Amino acid sequence: TDPESSHLTATLLTSILAAVLGSLQIGYHTGNVNAPAKIIEEFFNHTWRARHNQSMPDHSLTLLWSLSVIPSLIIMFLSLRFLSRRNSILIVNGLSVAGACMMFASKASESFEVLILGRLVFGLFCGLVMSMNPLYIQEMSPTNLRGAFATLNQVSFASGILVGMVRTLMVDLILFKSALG
Repeated sequence: TDPESSHLTATLLTSILAAVLGSLQIGYHTGNVNAPAKIIEEFFNHTWRARHNQSMPDHSLTLLWSLSVIPSLIIMFLSLRFLSRRNSILIVNGLSVAGACMMFASKASESFEVLILGRLVFGLFCGLVMSMNPLYIQEMSPTNLRGAFATLNQVSFASGILVGMVRTLMVDLILFKSALG
């Protein structure tokens, strides 16, 4: 192999860091997927009550919550099947921003459908990042650093899960403390 291609450059580090931060974000969202459950369920009930002047039936609430959690599992397989690696890397961050904006806009529009759509788009982002980042990192890395950078991706993902779970624990403790008085 060419000795020049095995050097660590600023461009290489920036590319790897961007991919690894994507894995950190996915890890974070994996670690706290149920943290907003009560808030989202309250939002679903509030929106339903505003539309129908009654509380949402429990089975409907469970169905809507499932629809807002499951998409990332389904979309991961679709993204691998129908999108090229290059196009996936190009659109992945745009999907993250679009999904987050939709979830934010759902409160103002009082529409749980927009929240579910935002989580679906964010699920597409998660599927793409989970499948494309490791490949991207290995393709970009020089042979002598490939193992270290591939490991860095997994460490970032696991660290994101840890941060998400700690955040969830802290929020639960704060809510528990405030409920006690």
